[in-house]
Formats: sequence, C-alpha cells, structure tokens
Amino acid sequence: MRALDDMRQAFRFLTVLPAGRPEPRPLGEAAWCFPLVGLAVGACVALAFLATREAGLPPALAGFLAVGAGIALTGGLHEDGLADTADSLGVRDPQRALEVMRDSRTGAFGALALALTVPMRALALAAAGPVAALAAHALSRGAMAGAMAWTPPARPDGLAAEAGPTSATAALMLAAGIGIVLGWPAVPAAALAAFAAGWWTARRFGGHTGDTLGAVQQVTELAVLLALAGHMGAG
Repeated sequence: MRALDDMRQAFRFLTVLPAGRPEPRPLGEAAWCFPLVGLAVGACVALAFLATREAGLPPALAGFLAVGAGIALTGGLHEDGLADTADSLGVRDPQRALEVMRDSRTGAFGALALALTVPMRALALAAAGPVAALAAHALSRGAMAGAMAWTPPARPDGLAAEAGPTSATAALMLAAGIGIVLGWPAVPAAALAAFAAGWWTARRFGGHTGDTLGAVQQVTELAVLLALAGHMGAG
C-alpha cells in the first residue's frame, strides 16, 4: 500500500495525470519510483512517435510531435524549470538569482534555452528511435532523485525544502537497470550529464530547487537522446 501511495504521489508531482489522493507525506520518500514514472512518460512519447510515423509523417516531424506529447503529459514542468534556471544566468548574485527563478515570466535566457533544447530533443529522438524515449525519460527522472539526495535545498522554503530527506539508491538502480536494457550508451551519458548539471546548480545556488531539478532532468534527457542517436548513427 505504501508503494502504491509513493507511485501516486510521484505521478501527481511529475505528470498531469489523475492519480488519486495518496496519503500525504514528504515527496522525498516517493523519489525511488521517479524512474518508473519516467518510463511511463517515455512509453507515451514512444507511442506518439510510432503513431505519427505510421500515419506517414517523416521522422523529424514525428520527433517534434512526440516531444510535444511528453511536454503535454508533464505540463511542461521540467521545461519551466530549465527556463527559470537559464534566466538566472544573467544575475551574478546567487540570492538574487534565486529570486529571478521565482519570477513566472520567461526571459531571454530561458527562451533561448528552450529554443535550443526542444528541437535538439526532437531531432535526436527521430534519429535514435522510439526506444530511446524510454531510456531518456527513466534515466532523467533518476537523475532528479540523485540531485535531491546529494545536494541540500537551496532555500529554507519551497518544494526542495518540503520534499524532505531523499534516498537515491533505489531510484538510481532502477534507472540504471532500465538504461542498460534499453541501450547501454544511455547510462554513462546520463551519469555525466546529471553529475555536471547537479554539481553546477549546487555550486551556483548552494543546493537544489524545484527549478534546478527540472534543469537536471532536461539536460540528462537530452544527453541520453544524443548519445543513443550517435550510437545509432555509428552503427
């Protein structure tokens, strides 16, 4: 029953899907199943890609529509985090940067980040194929759990502080297992990208926030898709 509540809580946080009302407890306790939620999101993205290809659309357009389906499924949660984190690049003071990240408006840096990464994800998915979506979404949600566990909250309030203590072991084992089964190059790519993004955000802000977790997810997802696209091209 507790595992089911954890899954519901993770789905409620990471997607717009109705998942019932789990027993309220800190989000960090449910982080172990983030990769499973990512796997479900990735399956929907893969199905959207296959359906649009079956309808006769070229791979690049199918990739864009599939990525759009994933964004709709998550309510753009992670893209918003990436944009807010990118907007903070224009501010030198870390505390002021945290304030900028809370502004709901998207600035030039945030718009540029999305303008670059969304097409790259779509084109990489088109080159790598639908299975890559499963690996990318599962591994990138595992990366979020790792960032939650290994860096402190950057603020005394907000999502990161309310999530409470997080153990990333189960999440990372699940994510790595999924990645190895679906495409081994995805695992080192995810590890490098997640470490780099998590290290930079922790150094920049003194820890993680909900927005920086979204940035970690986006960077890791893109890295996995690019790695698998490159592997397919080399093969």
